[in-house]
Amino acid sequence: MNLQMPTKPFIKRRYWFKQNELFMKLRNVLIKITTTVAVIFTFLSCDDDFNSVGSEVIGGVNFQDSLYTTAPIGYSKRFERVRTDNLLYFIDRTQVFHSNMLGVYNDPVYGRSVYNVLSQVQPPSFPVTFGDKAVIDSVVISIPYIVKSSESEAVEVVLNNLDPNDEPTVTETETATTYELDSIYQTQPFKLSIFQSNYFLRDFDPSTTERQAYYSNDLENFGMEIEGNGIPLYFEENFVPSNSELILTSPDGSDTNSARDRTRVSPRLRSKLPVEIFKTQFIDKDGSIELSNPSNFSNYFRGIYLKAEPINDTGNLLYLNIRDANITLHYTFERDDVSNEDNDESTDRIPDQGQLVLSFTNNVVNFIDTELDPTIAEELKPENQDQVNGEENLYLKGGDGAIAVLDLFNRNIINENGEEENELEFLKRQNWLINDANLKFYINQTQVVSGSAEPERIYIFNLETGTILSDYTLDTTFQLFNAADPVNSILNHLGRITRDADDAGEFYRIRITQHIIDLLNEDIDNVKLGVAVSQNVNATTSTIGDTSSANNEIIPTSSIVSHEGTILYGNGVNVSESNRLKLEIFYTESTNN
Repeated sequence: MNLQMPTKPFIKRRYWFKQNELFMKLRNVLIKITTTVAVIFTFLSCDDDFNSVGSEVIGGVNFQDSLYTTAPIGYSKRFERVRTDNLLYFIDRTQVFHSNMLGVYNDPVYGRSVYNVLSQVQPPSFPVTFGDKAVIDSVVISIPYIVKSSESEAVEVVLNNLDPNDEPTVTETETATTYELDSIYQTQPFKLSIFQSNYFLRDFDPSTTERQAYYSNDLENFGMEIEGNGIPLYFEENFVPSNSELILTSPDGSDTNSARDRTRVSPRLRSKLPVEIFKTQFIDKDGSIELSNPSNFSNYFRGIYLKAEPINDTGNLLYLNIRDANITLHYTFERDDVSNEDNDESTDRIPDQGQLVLSFTNNVVNFIDTELDPTIAEELKPENQDQVNGEENLYLKGGDGAIAVLDLFNRNIINENGEEENELEFLKRQNWLINDANLKFYINQTQVVSGSAEPERIYIFNLETGTILSDYTLDTTFQLFNAADPVNSILNHLGRITRDADDAGEFYRIRITQHIIDLLNEDIDNVKLGVAVSQNVNATTSTIGDTSSANNEIIPTSSIVSHEGTILYGNGVNVSESNRLKLEIFYTESTNN
C-alpha cells in the first residue's frame, strides 16, 4: 500500500502531518518514487470509499491496510419527561418553523402516545379597540395543515346570486387545487376538543429569572386549570384531517358582481366558535385595561388548548406549524361618513366591517402522554440497564421516549505484550493513519414491526453538550442533495436505514471518522455519545429531558418531535456476532521487513 494522505476527502490534513517522524525516515526512499506516489495519490484521492488493496513494499517498509473492530458499551436511557415549549423544526440549516404534534399515534412496538397543544394567542397591536356600536358577526379558528404538494387547474363554477330577483346564475373561472398532505400519520379518527385555557403561561421562572421551561407531562400539574376550569369552544367526535381545499364565501365586495365573493384556501381545520363568549371577553371589554398591553392581555386571555382523545386503538397524528394558526373575530361597527368632502361637519354614520386576528404565539407547549409497553418500561428502568458491560437491546423512541448511550474505548484490553491496557491509550500508541471509521447498528427484527413505522434516520450527538460531531459539519451531502428534504440530507455521516428486499430495516451506519481522529489526536475528550431517532437530521438544536435517574439530561429537539421508535442490537453476551453493535476502524500502518 502506498504512503499517502487519508483517501477520505473530508479528513483533516493535520493528522497526516502528525506522521512527520515516519516521513523523515523514509525521505530518501520517497524521493526516488515521487512520480509513482503522485500518480497513485491522484487516483485514490478521487475515491470516496475506503478500498483495501493489500500491501506494497517501499524500500524496507511495508504499508498494510487493516481493520480494527471493537464493541462500544451501549445501553438505553429513558426520559420521564422532555422539554416541549417552543419546539423548532428545521427545513434546512437556515429555514425553521415551530413544530407541534396533535393527535393519537399507536407505535406497534412501544405503545400509544397522545399529543395535546397549549398555546398563548395575541392580537397584532395594542390597545385593542373595536369602534362604536361594535357587533361580532362570527368567530373562526383556522389551523392549516402542512402541505406536501399541490396541483392546480382552471375550472368553471356556477354561482348563485345574492338577490333572487337577479339572473339566477353567474359563471366564473376559478383556480381549483388538489393537495397532498404531509406529516400526517395513521388514518383513524380521534376526538378533538378546543378549550379556552385558564392556566397562565408565564415567560420567566421567578426562581431563576431564566425563561420558564415547560415539559411534556406538565398537564398532570395544571390540567385542572386547562380542562376543568377551561371554557369549551369546539368539539369533533371523529376528527380526521381532510386534504380538500376549502371554499370560503362572503357577501359581495366592492365589485359590481351580484354573487357572493369566493376564496379558495389550502386544507385546514376551520370552524366557527361561540360568538357570545368572545363578545363578553372582547367587545364588552373595549377600552379596558385587560386589552391595553401584551402583559395584561396574556394574563387575561390565557390561551387555547387543543385536546386529542383516543376513541379506538390507533387514531391519527398531525404535525402542525401552530404559529400559522389564528382565531379571527369578524365584526361590524359604525364610523363617520367622510365621503361628503363639501360638508366637513357631517355627522352621518355608516356601518363598516373589521376583524381582529389572534395569532398563536409566544409560549406554545406540547403535552405528550405515552402508555409505554410494560415489558419495555421494565427493561428501561435505570437499575435494569448494565452501564458497565452494555445491553443486548438499545431502545430508541421519539417524544418522551428513550435514547441510546455509547461509551467508546472505555474497556481494558490485552495489548501486544499480553498486558491489560485501556483501549483508548492502546489506540493512541499505534500511530495509525485512519482512513474510515463507522458505527453499525443492526435492527432487532424479532421485536420491530418492519415497514413505514421504522424511522428512516437516527442521529448521534455529544451527550454532555448536545452538540453535533465534527463529521456532521464536514458532510458534503447537505449541498449535494435537496436540503429541504431531510430524509436525503447528511447522508455521509448519518446514513439512512438500509432495508432488505421485503422493506424490513436491516441496519443503520453512522460514519465518525473525524471524531475518531480527533480522539486519537487528543483534540477532544472521550465523552459519551447519544443516539436518538430523528424526524429531521437538519435540526441540530437540543433541549432538556429529565430521566428517572438524573435531571437536566440533554436530548435533541429532532428526537422530541419524532413519533417513531426502533430497537437496535447492543453488545450483550447473548447477541450474535453478526448482529452485535460494532465500531469498525479502517487504517493504514507501516511495518519494517
